[in-house]
Amino acid sequence: MADKYKLLANKLELELRKMRSSGTQKLPSEQDLCKQYSCSRQTVRAALDVLRQKGLIVKRTGSGSYIADTAFINRSVYFMTEDVDKYLSPTLIAELKAYLSSSRYDLLTFSTEGRISNETRILQQVIKEHPAALIIEPLRDIIPNPNNRMIEEIISSGIPVIYCNYSNTPSGAVHVAPDNRKGASLLVRRLAELGKKNIACIFRMDDSTGLDRYSGYIDTLAELDLPFDEHRCLLLSYKDKKGTLIGNDRIISQYAAIITSGVDAVVCQNDMVAYHLMEVLIRKGIKVPDDITIASFDNSYYAQRGAGFISLGYEEGSLAKALARTAVAAAEGRAVKDVTIPWKIRVNTPSRRSKPDPDQPK
Repeated sequence: MADKYKLLANKLELELRKMRSSGTQKLPSEQDLCKQYSCSRQTVRAALDVLRQKGLIVKRTGSGSYIADTAFINRSVYFMTEDVDKYLSPTLIAELKAYLSSSRYDLLTFSTEGRISNETRILQQVIKEHPAALIIEPLRDIIPNPNNRMIEEIISSGIPVIYCNYSNTPSGAVHVAPDNRKGASLLVRRLAELGKKNIACIFRMDDSTGLDRYSGYIDTLAELDLPFDEHRCLLLSYKDKKGTLIGNDRIISQYAAIITSGVDAVVCQNDMVAYHLMEVLIRKGIKVPDDITIASFDNSYYAQRGAGFISLGYEEGSLAKALARTAVAAAEGRAVKDVTIPWKIRVNTPSRRSKPDPDQPK
């Protein structure tokens, strides 16, 4: 029986994690456990004793065994993102830490640096350390990724997984993100209100955020009876975008040469891409926003310092607050569901152009 009850205790501990994640508190009866695991009542009782000694369950006279209130409550929430030091990540991380701290949780951050191997290493650490929850900005969530199976394993182990800013989530995970299709629609409509009739675009093609925005862009052009020209649509991979943002002008310069004839507006993936496109256009003698109006997402410091383009955002702190609330609720066994962050109705249109503050993280 020695080996049997230890093996059963291990199996039951995994089931308890799943029960905690689903909100179930009461264990099956000893008789039901005997049938489920094809073992004697003596083995079941010995396994339950192991779980009681570890503080994972409590026995209530006349009622049965229940998951202990303090069981599996790890106070660390992990956040995995592309780069913890660039663009919007520092602000989001600071806000997340503050909101989680108010609920007595800690935040540990991890950077993939855009590499699958780093994502693998971080996910392996998650499996080993079993945090209270995992908030994830995955790499290329809509194309095959060897880490998808590992993410599914994490979900199966009972660790809550929350996707940040991405809508394409595996079964058992939830997402906290704005409605990117609607956001793209708002920007196209705003440009149409300004009299723009030939609207081009730059989006990511290997993540759900970019494709959702691209879909919203296409659908709204059709609704407004505006022309769609695939040659004016620049669809970037992760490597293309990264190369563009670190100073490789080849792709953006080639694209700028295409859109300088007949295009009067461009919708971009985010403010970093928009700012880089604007710089290239200005070097070519194109006036922004007079000749070509640029619109993008995030309403970040790139747009807020009079950069000369339109940027759509959401209420300050709303994303971090929703992520923190979802992570805490899931960690404590409460039911959670997808959260949609509403876009701000007001679209920021700076009146003058200036470069972003060099002290700001990029």
